[in-house]
Amino acid sequence: MTSTPATARTASLGDLGVGGGAGLTGGLFGVGGGLVLVPYLVLVRHWPQKQAQATSLVAVAMSAIAGAATYAVFGSVAWLAFPFILVGGLAGAVMGSAAVRRIHPWALQLGFSVVIVLTALKLAFTPAADDTVANVPDLTVGMAFGYLGAGLVMGVLSALLGIGGGLVLVPVLVTLFDYTPHLAAGTSLAVMVLIALTGAARQTKPGFTLWGRGVILGVASAVGAFLGARIALVLPMQVLVWLFAVLLTVVAVRMFWSGWQGRKAALEAHAAT
Repeated sequence: MTSTPATARTASLGDLGVGGGAGLTGGLFGVGGGLVLVPYLVLVRHWPQKQAQATSLVAVAMSAIAGAATYAVFGSVAWLAFPFILVGGLAGAVMGSAAVRRIHPWALQLGFSVVIVLTALKLAFTPAADDTVANVPDLTVGMAFGYLGAGLVMGVLSALLGIGGGLVLVPVLVTLFDYTPHLAAGTSLAVMVLIALTGAARQTKPGFTLWGRGVILGVASAVGAFLGARIALVLPMQVLVWLFAVLLTVVAVRMFWSGWQGRKAALEAHAAT
């Protein structure tokens, strides 16, 4: 079907609106906007899955820059932890990409959906720190290795499951490292910038990353991320934690359903052979 100027304009407005919404979610919780962008591009705009995932990384990087900068102004980025988490995340992404061909995705989705629900419950029933100024934990040798491990887990699971690293990193920083939600979100977004750009660059040669479209989505996402971060910084800590627990639960339900459908398809394919 030939696209008319009216339909093209409607699609562009939709891209801007969804891009802004993705950025708002990312800035509010410190997660990647791909959680919103990829389903929209695949289901509504009918993009191929790999193209949608790769192009969304451009927008995720731009929104992460805006969100991280906003949190940084208020001292809510742990810069000493940043390089350790980043190195672990990049290494984990490489390991996860290599392992994804040897592991059944549906098994990972089913298992990790349970982990996400348990994490959401822990967050929901754990009192949040109510500090107006983020207290960055001291960097010790043990903490450095802990950050490397957190980044490694984030990178591996992101590559294996196709989820944003913030969905893994933020709960880890809050529950295991006693970060405030603001500090966890700001640090997550800072780490996400280089990881998202690296992923987008790696997918450019095969032709999956459409940089022009990604930048358009990214401009709207950056505005949304700034607004999301500003909202997060004025929300009570406990409310922010509860909202993030709800987000995790939604993601877990969606992941469990996808894994269950994948399991059914695998069993049917096995029975047919």
